[in-house]
Amino acid sequence: GYDASEDAWVSLDKLKSKKLKLEAKAQPKAKAKAKAKAEPKAKSKAKAKAKKETKPAGSFKVCVCGGAGGIGQPLSLLMGMDPNVGELCIFDLDVAMVPPAGVAADLSHLERKCSVNGFVMPVGKNPIDYLEECLTGCHLVLIPAGVPRKPGMTRDDLFK
Repeated sequence: GYDASEDAWVSLDKLKSKKLKLEAKAQPKAKAKAKAKAEPKAKSKAKAKAKKETKPAGSFKVCVCGGAGGIGQPLSLLMGMDPNVGELCIFDLDVAMVPPAGVAADLSHLERKCSVNGFVMPVGKNPIDYLEECLTGCHLVLIPAGVPRKPGMTRDDLFK
């Protein structure tokens, strides 16, 4: 008897070999087109890099306002470990559980050396008098400051 599956396999093999031959012919043309397209992109990328002003690692000044609180302390630790941060300022009120100067002293012992300063403000005083030195020249200001919820309070109550 006649087995049609053998003819199908032979035909499939012929199609595959024709496809491979066509792909081999098309490759040099495709490579030439890709190379032609890549050259203008490379030039535009070089121009973009020349225009972009980058800061060297360790040159950013970051201030964490509320840096002595439960969220501010680990956030300050992460900022102190970041290689892009060269100066870290910890700011908080004098009613904080831990004084900002104490947090700054702890963070000054990190293996990565960035300068860490603590700033404190008494409650009810004018913030402008206490924040000027802390915020001058900052590239990033993080504000994790807040009020903890009292028993029975919902998150919506914090907005009231």
